[in-house]
Amino acid sequence: LVVTPWAACLIAVCAAALIAVVIGIPVLKLKGHYLAMATLGFGIIIYRLGLASEYFGEADGISGVPAFVLWPGMSVSGDFGARIQNYYIAWGLLLIGMVLLLNLIDSRVGRALRAIHGSSEAADAMGVDTARFKLKTFVLSAVLAALAGVFLTHYNGGIGPSEASVMKSVRYVAIVAVGGMAHLWGALIMGIVLN
Repeated sequence: LVVTPWAACLIAVCAAALIAVVIGIPVLKLKGHYLAMATLGFGIIIYRLGLASEYFGEADGISGVPAFVLWPGMSVSGDFGARIQNYYIAWGLLLIGMVLLLNLIDSRVGRALRAIHGSSEAADAMGVDTARFKLKTFVLSAVLAALAGVFLTHYNGGIGPSEASVMKSVRYVAIVAVGGMAHLWGALIMGIVLN
């Protein structure tokens, strides 16, 4: 089955959002380390399914992924000649993402999220629908991860189960823990330093 990169991107984002809703409803009732362990466990399940699935290329993964043409003359690919173009596309996407997330943080929704981060019970007592906001945030992070995965796949020219390995998950948790859970700039700086 051959799918255009734009269609594959849309499918990946929609699938990630749907899975985040299905997983998020029961998992987000957990708190602290239990929530982290549950999401880590789900990552291990995905890793094992990728290893066992012939459709997804087993341990070799999917290779031969074509370039993602954003518009004529601008594409994301693993070709050596496209490295400089990929660099600017990556920084452009990062800046767009940061602007959107900073606007979210400074909005009414962002204030509700900060209240939930401070004390979920207190935010709930003040009328914030904590379960809904947590689920929407979980879905948003899944969508952003799916978009990042799409561009990474086209940049590498393929993807395999190692992208969902336990050590990568531990690295992402370390980035957030060291950078600060409530600090977007700290997570960004640690992401750059630790990658």
